[in-house]
Amino acid sequence: MQNNIFEIDYETKTLKRSRISSELINHDFLIKLSEKQILDKMNSFSSKIEVLVEFGSNSSLGKIYRKRSNCFFVSIDNSINFLKQNSFSNNKIVINENNLPFKEKSISGVISCLYMDCVFKSENLFSNVYNILKNNGFLIFSIFGTKTMENVKECFIKVEEKKYSGVSLRFHPLFDLDIIGNKLKQIGFKNVIIESETIQVKYNCLFKLMRDLRGMGITNNLLNRSKFFTPKSLFYDVNELLIKDNKKKEFLVPFEILTLTAWKENL
Repeated sequence: MQNNIFEIDYETKTLKRSRISSELINHDFLIKLSEKQILDKMNSFSSKIEVLVEFGSNSSLGKIYRKRSNCFFVSIDNSINFLKQNSFSNNKIVINENNLPFKEKSISGVISCLYMDCVFKSENLFSNVYNILKNNGFLIFSIFGTKTMENVKECFIKVEEKKYSGVSLRFHPLFDLDIIGNKLKQIGFKNVIIESETIQVKYNCLFKLMRDLRGMGITNNLLNRSKFFTPKSLFYDVNELLIKDNKKKEFLVPFEILTLTAWKENL
């Protein structure tokens, strides 16, 4: 049976996250923005949060919220280096998010800040989250939507088609706003709310964008990605296309951030 082309290469993902674990603070401006939105939502909840789990140790959510509520906070990440460098949890677990080591109905809430980067096996992931949540437990997570880097992707396609008469698998498939909401409802989540915000970030160089993406851990971790060396000339050509007709030699990159809130049962 042929592998799903969107399957994640967790070994590569682990290595990449380990390499950038100490550099996150230099590239986490989008994470900080999303972190505030999630924290504001959690602070509005009236029920007490006893056990909180975060997928990925990207944010300071656990550190901030634990000081306010004295909840037991658990961080999950596939990189021990990332957990050591960035997590302020009571308990750190090195495992990928598809293998959750929790009993059913044992967790008050699950959060994640721009960590889940691919739709591969998302149904299994959200079903497992649903099972471990207590009644009235919540799931809040942010992800990048399909509008993210649309112009950059289009330029890569145009340049690759011209240079190589074909395109390679360079980007993860991102979550569609309507599809992800329906998936959560089908699993059984109630009161599903999806908020979308598109942030325009100005760049004057494609390589600066790539450093930011790498620094936040947003890179190509697909198992079926191209393993061939990419010449720098390709990136220079994409950069020229992005700044074409701009007197200041700058370009804007859209980042669509979807923030989803869902409950195991109605409050």
